[in-house]
Amino acid sequence: MEKLNDTIKKALIYCRVSTEDQAREGYSMEAQEKFCGKFAKEYGYQTTKVYRDEGKSATSLNRAALQDLLAQCQQDKSVSAVIVQETDRLARNTKDHLTIKAILKKADVKLISVAQPMLDDSPEGNMIDTILASVNQFQSDINGRKTKKGLEEKFNSGWWPGWAPLGYINKTVNDKNIILPDPERWRLIKKALKMYLTGNYSALEISDILYKKGLTSKTGKKICNSIMINTLKNPFYYRLMRWNGQEKIGKHKKMIVLGEHEQILAIMNAHNCHASRRRKHNFLLRGFIFCDICGQRYTAEKHRAGKKTNYYHCSARSKKHSNKGQNISAEELEKMVERKFKNVQFSEELISLTIEKIKKFYHRKKAETESQKRAFLNKKMNIEEKRRIAEEKLIAGTLADDDFVRIRDRFRGELKYIQNEINEIENKHDIDVDTAREVLIFSKNIYKAYDIAPYEIKRLFLSFFWDKIWVRDKKIVRVEPTRLIDALLREKKIIIRSNWLRR
Repeated sequence: MEKLNDTIKKALIYCRVSTEDQAREGYSMEAQEKFCGKFAKEYGYQTTKVYRDEGKSATSLNRAALQDLLAQCQQDKSVSAVIVQETDRLARNTKDHLTIKAILKKADVKLISVAQPMLDDSPEGNMIDTILASVNQFQSDINGRKTKKGLEEKFNSGWWPGWAPLGYINKTVNDKNIILPDPERWRLIKKALKMYLTGNYSALEISDILYKKGLTSKTGKKICNSIMINTLKNPFYYRLMRWNGQEKIGKHKKMIVLGEHEQILAIMNAHNCHASRRRKHNFLLRGFIFCDICGQRYTAEKHRAGKKTNYYHCSARSKKHSNKGQNISAEELEKMVERKFKNVQFSEELISLTIEKIKKFYHRKKAETESQKRAFLNKKMNIEEKRRIAEEKLIAGTLADDDFVRIRDRFRGELKYIQNEINEIENKHDIDVDTAREVLIFSKNIYKAYDIAPYEIKRLFLSFFWDKIWVRDKKIVRVEPTRLIDALLREKKIIIRSNWLRR
């Protein structure tokens, strides 16, 4: 290219760097700008602006500086050229490269690659340009394949290949990138999981409570509801990793056992009953109560005057009917519904059938637990026997001390793993027994089961039995059972001793 010192033309410079490695190899922003600026000055171009995309991949056109540069070329007719160090700064795939080149050509802007002077608008130059773009794309594909292969190998070795979830951190130990407990968040995330297991807290409430105790996101903000929900139901916390359509038990330290994870998912399903969401105040009957005068759904809110009394009232406007004498305190109506469960019971036939099912469930689970524990206990006895033999050889002088320490440490790790598995089996058994116990209480005494249930499980009870509860003059006048309860009533498998059930 001939020097054009006697003619001043306007040019834009574009620089991009994606990794620290590129910076060390001479692709830093400063190096690119200096290289392109020197070329522009030498060949008579006046640099009007430098566009920089830092930490951006060239495999996508969605780059802020690149978009601004292309817009500038289309709007400013005085721009004659775009100068880059090499074409792979603009794009690493053929399609995007040709797209950029077509946009510049339409705007009558020349693309200049300082390190590739053979590129021009001649047929030969365009051919070389296309070949280089294809090579850039091939190189990008190779790098992507290497990265994907590395992540896959990391996953197969038992380590999470991405950013660590809340409660964990990514750390390099002995040249290996592994996942370790986060000293700042581990205890708080574990507390969040345990709080949710009680069934007494929503995800948003847990976020609020633990934020005051110091739990924040990785950006230092309070954890939003959606992130907290995803955290609570993430199987990673009992060591199950899901990545790229694969599942594997990881080597990272677990916070909870499998049974607790399954219980969290069950509670979460109960929380979603009737689209229940946490509001400023938890109103147990929201969504179930209807006005027997106009058919409108009841709403609930804080009393404006007292600020201590919550109440339910018809949401209809005054033109339909007056709410005078219809508003009822939340506590009174909720107690009224609770007392109504005293009149509901399953038939003796259904109770007997339920008990038989529970017995079979319990004995099956007990047999599974004993079989699993027996297998691990046999392994434990085998390892303990090997450890005893190693100890006797050490004392007898037939086993070197270094060899004994290595063998002992291996046995300790294996015994610790076996004990953890036994503990997990026992925890799962406890959850199975609790489940059986709750079903037995529910079948024999529905009122007691409802009375001792936490808020969200009460909501589950209500949705199990009733579609709608109709209220007039501060009294429950009728209810509409669910299709399941209605079917049980017709088959006389459930008994409701009250005249409040009307079809």
